[in-house]
Amino acid sequence: MITLAMDIGGTRMKLALLEDGKILKERMVEAYRDGKYQKTLDTAEREGRAMMAEMGLDRVDGLGIAFPGLVNPKEKVVVSANGKFVDAIGYDLKGWVKRTFDCPFVLDNDSNAALIGEVAYGCAQDTRDAVMMIFGTGVGAAAMMDGRLIRGKHFQAACICGHMVIEAGPDATPCNCGNIGCMEANASSWSLPLFARKDPLFEVSALSGLEVIDYKNLKRCADEGDLLAQKLLKRSLDCWSANLCNLIVAYDPEVIVLYGGIARMGEDLRRPMEEHVNKYAWTPWGHPAIRLAANPEASVVLGLHKMTLDEIAGKNAL
Repeated sequence: MITLAMDIGGTRMKLALLEDGKILKERMVEAYRDGKYQKTLDTAEREGRAMMAEMGLDRVDGLGIAFPGLVNPKEKVVVSANGKFVDAIGYDLKGWVKRTFDCPFVLDNDSNAALIGEVAYGCAQDTRDAVMMIFGTGVGAAAMMDGRLIRGKHFQAACICGHMVIEAGPDATPCNCGNIGCMEANASSWSLPLFARKDPLFEVSALSGLEVIDYKNLKRCADEGDLLAQKLLKRSLDCWSANLCNLIVAYDPEVIVLYGGIARMGEDLRRPMEEHVNKYAWTPWGHPAIRLAANPEASVVLGLHKMTLDEIAGKNAL
């Protein structure tokens, strides 16, 4: 069976045609936000049909859509977008799919899809109990216990792990979610420049001359011996590791998958987090395996492919 996957991101959308756990054709196109969700869907239809035509297909067996927000996968509707695609909330996707591709479809949070992709086809195929920690602009997660995704009554369980609190007290760092002391407010791509610029070392740091302060540049400066970059990188690793311990306590995984742009640090990310978890996490049974995603550029579309096949077969347990 051939499925079409649409991974909608904040600025870009990945489209892929897949069969038997393999990508047949893929392309990256622009995604539109700020009141332009319909334009994104129109682009998805046009580009998806173009790929189908290139393969001589007039239809697909199923469609999978990943969205960067909270979704109700049972009703197949977006319930929260946190400033992205606010006009997607409550949008009639069932009607859109009926009018366009007219096939079975699934809608899920992109984090959940990425974890399913790694469990079905990637680095976590040997377990039914896994957590994925996702490093993007913020920090997200997904969790699976006994082969089932953890979703929660309001569909926000696990996926907003960046808003677990790791800092307490009235002086805790404010977060963009409205809380204080969130992990994401202390160590994420959006909060990193704030911490850099308010540090006394900033004026003498190489970071002060950068147009963009992100983790790619931070890692490079740290490797070159910049004291502030080393300080901020160490602090971020400590925050992420503390948050990972929270996820272990909450979801009891056998395998932890590190995923997202910051995970391109590879072993320089995985190793210190593993050392922290092995030292501090309360796991009397042993230590969870911490792995880097095997298919980081494809995890979401592969997960959508698996969920779509399960939907067609009537195996989706939501």
